[in-house]
Amino acid sequence: MVETGHKFHDNVAKKVAWAHWFTFFNIIAISLISLRYIAYSGLADSGLGIAYQFVSLLGHFSFLSAVVFGILIFPLAFIISNNLLYRLICILIATTAITFLIVDTQIFRLYEFHLNPLIWQFLQKPEQVEEIYSINLHYISIPITFSLEVFFSLILWKKVRNIQAKQIGKPIALFLFASFVTSHLVFIWADATQYRPITHQRSLYPLSYPMTARTFLKKQGWLNEDVIQKRELGATGTNQQELNYPLEKLTYSKMPMASADNNILIINIESLRSDMLNAHNMPNLQALAEQGINFKNHFSGANNNEQGVFSLFYGLPNSYWYEVTENHIPPVFMTKINEENRPIGLFSSIGFVHPKFLQSSFSQLKNNNDVYYSKAQNNNQVVQQWGEWITTQTKLKPWFGYIYLEQQNNDLFNQPSKKSIPEQTEHLSLYQSQVVTIDNQIARLINKLKQQKQYENTVIVITGTHGQSFKEQNTNDALISGANVPMVLIWPNKAPRTIYRMTSHADIVPTLMQGVFGIENESNQYSSGQYLLKDNDRQYVLSGDINNYVIYEDRKITQFSGNGNINSIDWQGEHIEANEENDKSNITLLIDVLSTLRRFNQK
Repeated sequence: MVETGHKFHDNVAKKVAWAHWFTFFNIIAISLISLRYIAYSGLADSGLGIAYQFVSLLGHFSFLSAVVFGILIFPLAFIISNNLLYRLICILIATTAITFLIVDTQIFRLYEFHLNPLIWQFLQKPEQVEEIYSINLHYISIPITFSLEVFFSLILWKKVRNIQAKQIGKPIALFLFASFVTSHLVFIWADATQYRPITHQRSLYPLSYPMTARTFLKKQGWLNEDVIQKRELGATGTNQQELNYPLEKLTYSKMPMASADNNILIINIESLRSDMLNAHNMPNLQALAEQGINFKNHFSGANNNEQGVFSLFYGLPNSYWYEVTENHIPPVFMTKINEENRPIGLFSSIGFVHPKFLQSSFSQLKNNNDVYYSKAQNNNQVVQQWGEWITTQTKLKPWFGYIYLEQQNNDLFNQPSKKSIPEQTEHLSLYQSQVVTIDNQIARLINKLKQQKQYENTVIVITGTHGQSFKEQNTNDALISGANVPMVLIWPNKAPRTIYRMTSHADIVPTLMQGVFGIENESNQYSSGQYLLKDNDRQYVLSGDINNYVIYEDRKITQFSGNGNINSIDWQGEHIEANEENDKSNITLLIDVLSTLRRFNQK
């Protein structure tokens, strides 16, 4: 660096030069610390996936460091004239950032969340959770980090002119910038082709928002959705930490249950609102509900059909969706069905190649020759093919049947755009007419079962995949209606009754496993649910999707996301204002939910 004789200019130039190398030193330090994210998530299962992990790490944290440099460190060089004070402030900024990063890596290790305002609140209450102490121990790193920052800042201040003279700054900057750009371009490609060793890294690093362009590529005709789906089905598992599912080996009673020889039939109706179960909209199902067990306050495990089906078959929260579908892990319920060699009939007009079926619930059935897959174009054909299949079944061997009845205009109902009152009314009217049709189809299914004299020895579960709102999706009405579904259980020799306590799709598998198969394990060893036919009140029911969790309680509904956004409303849709009591309740609830979301992950 050449002296110009202008004291202010020379002083600023030296500070800026020092700041560049100080930032570079911190990029190295941050990148080394961030290797913990890779250690906790595991290496990807391909060379390209592993390369992306390290390139994106370097590019992402270089970008974040450059942002801090541009917003804080660079302007301060012109504002603060005292060199010592300037370097001290920069050291404090770097120490603070690294401390937050160290804490975030520990949060990620425990919960696979990143530090956000909500997580930060429960960090202030260590008495709430045992694991917090291991996080607080990381604060001892503050003086160590500060000392290292001081030491290297002094060396850089003394050597800055010599380092500048070597002219290596531009090549390093270009390399870091290339890493950043390359990581985003590679992710665009991976997202478009569904290359899972890369796409599953979307949330690996804090404040990471990889670029995607799938919609644009589709519009240009460069991307074919059918090709993507075939690629998804053929994909093998990633190297994410495997699920510890079930937690222990499952054991069953040696004495057969009274229901052991009963058939099992699940009728799953797409997007069925709870308030549709009445004598006007669904008279046949209403009459059936009066003969069986009617759960009036039942919730799907999701506000969409894919994860709704998932929650029904697995009894697990949606946080396990990616691990299950990417690794084709079957539910313990279907494993037991398969082990018993029951004839299996699967009926749907949407096919069974979707991840919610072939990569998860029915992934174990690929090599089973005693499985009937329907090839229907609509619900009428589903009912017809069901009738043909049931006539081939005898009372000598219990069977399992799954029937998926679709809402023909579900895409129309789920439009994210804002809907006018006339549009809402029109959609509701169309929806109600479809529900009436589905109700008649359910009546045909039940009548056929009775004709075959198999109604009296069949456990029947009738429920929705999820609820439905006719307003804009991101509204309180969507929170209230998105997961609330009817649930009717017909169980031979069980007295009719109505149950008003909160129940969940997560409870269905434990109920069947215990009531039909006589499982001896506690339900929390293989699900997040509980036995439906015992009067066990619960504090909350968990639903939502893979990005946002919705917690239903008796008096309120709380939605929170991985980035810390939280919103609480009452059952009338009115926002609940934040206060000390509500915050304390939310934090206690969050701790319990986080434990549920991570219980089946390998430690």
